[in-house]
Amino acid sequence: MLEIKNLEVVYQGVIQALADISLSVPEGKIVTLLGANGAGKTTTLKAISNFLPLEHGRVTQGSITIGGKNMIKAPPHEIVRRGVFHVREGRHVFSALTVEENLVAATFAHRGKRSRKDAYEEVYSYFPILSQRRNQHAGYLSGGEQQMLAIGRALVADPDLILLDEPSLGLAPLIVADIFEIIARINREKKVSMLLVEQNAVIALKYASYGYVLENGRTVLEGTTEDLSANEDIQKYYLGVDTEAA
Repeated sequence: MLEIKNLEVVYQGVIQALADISLSVPEGKIVTLLGANGAGKTTTLKAISNFLPLEHGRVTQGSITIGGKNMIKAPPHEIVRRGVFHVREGRHVFSALTVEENLVAATFAHRGKRSRKDAYEEVYSYFPILSQRRNQHAGYLSGGEQQMLAIGRALVADPDLILLDEPSLGLAPLIVADIFEIIARINREKKVSMLLVEQNAVIALKYASYGYVLENGRTVLEGTTEDLSANEDIQKYYLGVDTEAA
């Protein structure tokens, strides 16, 4: 579904944010990117979506292949049409629009043969609370409801790959658990591939099947989530386990 090879990204012509990053997301799988703030996780997602020029960044080397086609120079709208939907950090819902109007706004990327109404109803089936709030302005939703709406907009587009950037950010643990159960259900039922950026390593490793660890724009570790969970460095720095005491 997605393959990145030897990717390098520079901001403002001088600041190297990524150096020789390679990763892949198989069809129907959830892959996670782990790392501290500033490690390059969000930059990786922005490179895939080609949002970098908006922040004076650019890819200086490497390839980004989506569904077998190199999309390194494709504009963002073409990448969306290719089946990639980016759920950005911070949710970015249209606060002055209602829940359903937010879903309508996402239909510019609608690729499926089903009707738009069916697409909306599918979102409400995954997130019933949004059905109850469909006529409420998105700005008055709770943080968890806004995150559900952000993911719901992605579903309207019938994506093959969803880029999820920090979906747990600022949310209570019970809400995070609910949202990730729905993310897993979407992945399982719709066979949608996902690239998950998440600082909550515990939950990321629970739901993903493979992971990459970034530090200072470089990949320092990769493996199945079972192997990563058993790694002492991961336990110590990301899972809060005192390996020396153990």
